[in-house]
Amino acid sequence: MDTIPAAWLKADFLLLGEVHDNSAGHALRLRWLQQLVQLRKVALVFEQLDLESQSALDQAVQQWHSSGAAADDEASKAIAEAAHFNFKGWKWPLYTPVVTLALAHGLPLGAANLSRAQMAALMSGSGPVPPEPDHWGEQQRLNLLQEVREGHCNLMPEAQLPLMAAAQRARDDGMARAMIAMHQRTGLPVVLLAGNGHLRRDLAVPVWLRQRAPQARVLSVAILERDTPQSFDPGVVYDAVAWVPAEVRPDPCEALRKRLSGSPPGSSPATP
Repeated sequence: MDTIPAAWLKADFLLLGEVHDNSAGHALRLRWLQQLVQLRKVALVFEQLDLESQSALDQAVQQWHSSGAAADDEASKAIAEAAHFNFKGWKWPLYTPVVTLALAHGLPLGAANLSRAQMAALMSGSGPVPPEPDHWGEQQRLNLLQEVREGHCNLMPEAQLPLMAAAQRARDDGMARAMIAMHQRTGLPVVLLAGNGHLRRDLAVPVWLRQRAPQARVLSVAILERDTPQSFDPGVVYDAVAWVPAEVRPDPCEALRKRLSGSPPGSSPATP
């Protein structure tokens, strides 16, 4: 799917997924965004930036505009640094072209994620349990638990999974709120750039968008790796799916196993 469908131009909220380290997927999504911004102005909201950094992000973008500097990779990195982009947790070169594209076209930029400190509080049970969406039932609870379980290679203690699922719900709700706030602030359609798990129509950000903005037109487009087993039907949980070659990488489950073996009792692995 190299050419964006006409339906994307009518969406109020367009969610474009990623496998975080897959370079082919990032390149495909960049081509989509390049086409999109030629046809309509949008705001971009990033999972990779924490909500608490929005003011710093706004200030950095404003300073860049005032400076008259070029919209290049150097300017993009300076803005990412000001917005506390986690250069260790995320592969910045994969996101650089998108930020540069946004600067070149004057697109508003938004932050959407919970901070690591907020996530740690939720997963430790020290904070209030975030609410469930309206009409959330036992099947959704079980499905989200399964996604969290599989997303951590079936290595996490079962007793910890409900807290991790609650943190995931809170992240999805926060991303939906960030998208709605950006739409209200700018009057523009909003594009979320996030991992595919946050795009699921049955469990994630689209659920909260439908609850908080029921009249909005929401489209969710996943970018998945070929030959990678899925425990669900992608055609059911996403509005559209694009497939890219799998990235060659070390076994992430082995890396997580090593991290867990070195963690103190009761701690949770910090994952982006």
